[in-house]
Amino acid sequence: MEPQDYFISVVIPNYNYEKYVGEAIRSVLDQTWSNREIVVVDDGSTDDSVQVIQGFGDKVRLIQQENQHLSAARNTGIRAAKGNWVAFLDSDDLWHPRKLELQVAALRKHPDWAFVGGDVLDAGDYPDFSLESVQDEEASLRDFLAYTPMSGSVALVKRACFDKVGMFDPELRSSEDLDMWLRLATAYRGGRVKAPLWHYRQHPDQMNRNMGTMLSTRKRVMSRFFKKHPVPFSQRRIAWAQYMYDAAITHRDNGGNLWRSLAYGLGSLLYAPESYHAEATTAERMKSEVVTLMRLLRIHKPGEPGG
Repeated sequence: MEPQDYFISVVIPNYNYEKYVGEAIRSVLDQTWSNREIVVVDDGSTDDSVQVIQGFGDKVRLIQQENQHLSAARNTGIRAAKGNWVAFLDSDDLWHPRKLELQVAALRKHPDWAFVGGDVLDAGDYPDFSLESVQDEEASLRDFLAYTPMSGSVALVKRACFDKVGMFDPELRSSEDLDMWLRLATAYRGGRVKAPLWHYRQHPDQMNRNMGTMLSTRKRVMSRFFKKHPVPFSQRRIAWAQYMYDAAITHRDNGGNLWRSLAYGLGSLLYAPESYHAEATTAERMKSEVVTLMRLLRIHKPGEPGG
């Protein structure tokens, strides 16, 4: 395919991230893949975000709307996209300079793919890698049920897909990505680049969602999906095991209830005692249970603070 077959609209939703949105835009402008446009949807910011965005001049197309939350902002960007591919980047995250180039290379190798993701860099510097050394792999529906091969800041999706599977659900305040990826993986083939293509920036201003809302919404998204799609029981079992494992970690590491963490972790092991992916092996989940139990024991030791 020629470069014009991969004209990419980069959609950046923004809400009150004047501190970070400029760096996000710069990480797109620094891409080695230049056949793209940048669409920033400001979702009713009350800080100086708009002035920061306007500082990039005609390099960025700015769309302003009243605050309608993340899904609606992304949908606005999709509707305004001129490209035949749409990439998403949250305004407080960053891209590797070759992110789009490497994803397009994967799509050229797999012309039947309609979406492609990539790995995340949590901290430190990007490792050195060459185009020849970077591998890719297909991501099936089972993969999306078992782990997260694609996130909202690395996804590159063929624009026509949204005509078939619909837009992001504006009613969701959490798990909107999972809801979309499950629909995409049901209708299309896709994959991920096995290299860290984006940086998930952690900072004090991060919009952490309510733990209870996050878990209950994810449960609702999964239940709704399973009602509509005849997913084999073996895959449902793994999906619920992963949900419980994530719930256990969320409660343990974010100030939640440690007894619930222990119960969720045990439920994960009972639902799927086998190792169903690299980050949720049986040994890793058992280790997590031991760590949670140790924290519970320390809480009940005299003289030690709770937490």
